[in-house]
Amino acid sequence: MKLLIATMALTSALVALNAQAHHSFAAQYDRSAEVALEGTITKVEWTNPHAHVYLDVKGTDGRVANWNLELASPNMLIRNGWKRDSLVANDHIKVTASHARDGTNTAAVVLITRDDGTELTFISGDDR
Repeated sequence: MKLLIATMALTSALVALNAQAHHSFAAQYDRSAEVALEGTITKVEWTNPHAHVYLDVKGTDGRVANWNLELASPNMLIRNGWKRDSLVANDHIKVTASHARDGTNTAAVVLITRDDGTELTFISGDDR
């Protein structure tokens, strides 16, 4: 009986940690605060629960700021036709994204346009 209670307590703690680790989009990003970014990719991370692209963006003052751009999960990207090399370091891209509510250089990607005009997204056309 003690083993059952200990197992249930551990399972509850792990479920709570997992739920806390995954954030609500609306809590972190503001859909009405859309940003348009253009720059050079410095790094791409295919990690769960979300893939990330890091982008060097030159501001109007000439300073370069590195942005952390959140994508969907790698699984969702693949289901929508992405490949691991769809975006790579040193690619030049344009991005439309929802800015983070905390004002940092963080955003959730809506659309990526490569230099050849190819558009990459993981959101259906009706949701854009």
